[in-house]
Amino acid sequence: MKKGKRLLAAALAAMMVCSMAGCGRQNDTEDTSDGGSTETNGNAGLENMIQNGDFSDGLTNWMIYLNGADATQAVTAEGEMEIAVSDPGTLDYAVQPYYDGFSLDKGCVYEFSFDVHATIERTLEWRLQLNGGDYHAYVSDLITVNEEVQHVIASFTMEEASDPAPRLCVNMGMSEGSPEDMGAHSVYFDNFALYLTDDSGKVSSGSGDETPAINVNQVGYLPNAEKKAVVRAELGTDISGSFDVVNVETDAVVLTGELEPAKENAASGEQTAIADFSEVTDAGTYKLVTEGFGESFEFRVNDDVYEELADSTMRMFYLQRCGEAVTDDIFGHEACHTGEAEIYGENGSTVTITGGWHDAGDYGRYTVAAAKAVADLMLAYEVYGDQFGDDAGIPESGNGIPDILDEVKYELDWMLQMQDSATGGVYHKITCENFPGSVMPEEETEQLVLAPISTTATADFAAAMAMAARVFKEFDANYSQTCLAAAEQAQAYLDQTPSDKTGFRNPSSISTGEYGDSQDTDERYWALAELYKTTGDSKYSDALRADYALKDIGGDLGWQSVGMYGIYAYLTTGEARAMSDNYLPELEKHFYQMADEAMKCTEEDAYGVAIGEDDYCWGSNMVVANKGMLLLMANQLSQDEKYRRAAGRQLDYLLGTNTNSYCFVTGFGTLSPEDPHHRPSEAVGEAMGGMLVGGPNSDLEDPYAAATLSDKPNAACYADNVQSYSCNEITIYWNSPLVYLLAGMEGK
Repeated sequence: MKKGKRLLAAALAAMMVCSMAGCGRQNDTEDTSDGGSTETNGNAGLENMIQNGDFSDGLTNWMIYLNGADATQAVTAEGEMEIAVSDPGTLDYAVQPYYDGFSLDKGCVYEFSFDVHATIERTLEWRLQLNGGDYHAYVSDLITVNEEVQHVIASFTMEEASDPAPRLCVNMGMSEGSPEDMGAHSVYFDNFALYLTDDSGKVSSGSGDETPAINVNQVGYLPNAEKKAVVRAELGTDISGSFDVVNVETDAVVLTGELEPAKENAASGEQTAIADFSEVTDAGTYKLVTEGFGESFEFRVNDDVYEELADSTMRMFYLQRCGEAVTDDIFGHEACHTGEAEIYGENGSTVTITGGWHDAGDYGRYTVAAAKAVADLMLAYEVYGDQFGDDAGIPESGNGIPDILDEVKYELDWMLQMQDSATGGVYHKITCENFPGSVMPEEETEQLVLAPISTTATADFAAAMAMAARVFKEFDANYSQTCLAAAEQAQAYLDQTPSDKTGFRNPSSISTGEYGDSQDTDERYWALAELYKTTGDSKYSDALRADYALKDIGGDLGWQSVGMYGIYAYLTTGEARAMSDNYLPELEKHFYQMADEAMKCTEEDAYGVAIGEDDYCWGSNMVVANKGMLLLMANQLSQDEKYRRAAGRQLDYLLGTNTNSYCFVTGFGTLSPEDPHHRPSEAVGEAMGGMLVGGPNSDLEDPYAAATLSDKPNAACYADNVQSYSCNEITIYWNSPLVYLLAGMEGK
């Protein structure tokens, strides 16, 4: 049991109605023995919504966020949470202990309380706030604390929309009214409690988006493409009978078909049946109608059905540009991140590195992510070059170079600056130390930091630059040679640098995306393969054949596992195909094994998705798009149309043929994400179009997902909410395979 503590009884009591002003920003078994559901403040019989509010289970459920500050979090022998502040930073939220895992319902009355004291007199702000977007407070108060223990208590009514995953936090950085020089000090907290005291005014949050029982590609289908819809219902439901395809403009039935026999779909936990309407080839706008399961969203059939979508997915890269002014009626901004960056660990040395694309929903720039993105776009151009013009409306349009390559060059120019000219090694990333708030890019003005060199970044850089050397050769021979020289210098660095078995890890002061990787074998293989394909120099082929086993290379097209890029590069190198030993057949066998595994998943899942039941991870939509790329690669190598058809099913899934009934690209389809985790979209209050969101994530890796999706089947673990960064963020390297997939389905 804890020792007794003196309280200033009712030292602070306030009646509040939300929402209160203020904004705090940060990164992106109940114990009832003493505080789990202990009744205090006259709340007998009510459950404390803050589990472990008395810290009898240590720091379970409690975390701390730091932004340019230095503080530690611990539980004392007296059972209090101690926040020991060495440096409060410059922001009010620079030190922020927090708790997630409760909900607030509109119209309900709550009582919140806790105990607090400190070793000095200072101010702090407690908050119950939105955990995402602008992080505004539903209720908050700035209080003064000192050595006397205060019992803080406040009642409030939740007047905003119900929030299943808010955050309880205390902003205790350089808060208003605190001494300018606080010095090292500690603040102690105990007995956090939140009670629902009156739910008579509770407002129902509704059932969310109404989704159809018939799911289709909401953007539409090319006339000669395979066309399959999925009719779904609860497990055990009899799904049988006929379906009609109706021309929306004329109301005429253009096809009547029979549903294929229904079966259980494990990933979505549903009974499903397929409606195949591939016979519909005439241009028009249609919908599917059934007697017992309603009708689908509308969709088009036309040769130009993907043109606007393809343009928008490419324009996303322009709108993500960093370092220059971007022209757009909604998302335009001034030049951003143009200041000097500190080189981490080099005693204040600085360098100016500008340009490139903002990686994701934040404004960081990461080499390994960039390499995948530019590789996808360059591969798309190499294979489907006639799909890309010079009139996309970017600053370089009309210069005689396809705009897709102009956009790639903008990123490559930044990547070239990330190479250390002395060693050839490549820096891993350039970001601020912490993620920004919901601001436009030019408003992120914190100090930039250049993170250390990594072997994964160096190898990915070498591969991408080797690709660029051959892709740009016909347009700019000098630039081609610059890229090749950079690739060769990076490879020389790798030749002299042992593999890093731990991979890049964030320095202690940096909390932005890590892009860590426990091994670099696949990256090194990719670099050698691309250098071999570009130069034909046998030293690269000899090295990859001698030093890398297929089992260590893998078979993916992600940012972390890049082995398939290397395998595909080797298989499409003329000199390699002329060799007569067993290496090429072994490599082909490995490649087709990966492609056929994707085919098998496609055939087993009603929605045709090429991932398994347990593969709905963070960025699952990238995995789906990557599988579409892989299947198109298999089609290019084998000329077997089964792979192309399977690739089309991946596109259908991403554009609406999924259990969530979402077209996962913002701004397209009948139901698409409106609240992506994306700073510019948050800042202007509108989703930027043409962005592929991450999609279902059964690992529930953010508080909102954990609070709202825990009872969902794996494939249904998706939330269109800005708070759900693990489901609804975007990245350049999720859009890039979609660009490839769209080009491949439109091309021949």
